[in-house]
Amino acid sequence: MFSFLKNLMGKTPTPEEIKEQLREESVLVAAESETPGAEEKGTTKAGRKQEAGSTSLSLHESWERELNASAKYALSFTAQELPPMQPGTLALSGLALVPHEAGVEVTAFVRNGLDRPLRLDKMTLVILIGEDELFARQEFDLSDLGEIPANAARPWSFVFARENFLKVDILLKNWKIAFELAQKKMVLPQQLELEESWIRALSDEQKQSLIELAQRLPALKEGEVNIQSVQLRHSEDGALHAMLLIRNGSAQSLSFEKLPLALFDASGQQVAVGLFELGGLTVRASTSKPWMFIFPKESILREDADFSRWKVAVPQGAQAE
Repeated sequence: MFSFLKNLMGKTPTPEEIKEQLREESVLVAAESETPGAEEKGTTKAGRKQEAGSTSLSLHESWERELNASAKYALSFTAQELPPMQPGTLALSGLALVPHEAGVEVTAFVRNGLDRPLRLDKMTLVILIGEDELFARQEFDLSDLGEIPANAARPWSFVFARENFLKVDILLKNWKIAFELAQKKMVLPQQLELEESWIRALSDEQKQSLIELAQRLPALKEGEVNIQSVQLRHSEDGALHAMLLIRNGSAQSLSFEKLPLALFDASGQQVAVGLFELGGLTVRASTSKPWMFIFPKESILREDADFSRWKVAVPQGAQAE
């Protein structure tokens, strides 16, 4: 739990050492943390507008018992070096990542930018490397941190289990810890890019399915462009929702205005067909992007289809625009 603090015991770090330790912050609007009773962003109880400001150190009672005065001073000094917080936000500031017998241990400040105490619930945190590449994601019960005072930074250690790693045998240098919901983009294996709207919309089960699919997929060949079927479900109005993965192995970005698609069942028979307006959907070079395609009830040709296996493809002779 206190691996990071061993380096702080008995000495005071210099400002330069602190800045080298600090990682890019992950910032989340407080209302998005699903904490009950969150007040309007940036407004105090008296209705005054809050200004961006610093957060003071707040230690959980377990840390208070374990740390000596030198370590407490070092953490307090570190908290003062963090960027000013915008009112009404939460932030996660990584300090250190070290090996752990169960995986890796990340020490970070959880910062409360509200003007009132805050208790958090279960949330999914991620470790990202490089250009927002996902290394690990895991749900944590943040209620263990207890009540975080207003405008305070509470240090905590998070152990990411080895079974949640998406990569092995890599050097974790350019890393950060983040709230998953705060991410504008997240890159899964095989350069599968999830944009902010997808990160927020997908369930944990759907995200895990995409991760497992990405890990199984063969690498794209140079110049290869294909469509991979991911998930199919019926909606209450009788439509079929097909989540697909558009894979672009070419050296340039591809944009789609219209895309004709046909849905085939386990017998290979065409079940539905449609022309989808995509409004310039762009898939960058050497990446993949998921998209949801909805076949309305009136486009379905067969009601007795066997979807134990299925696929979606561009109909023979049709072309994307």
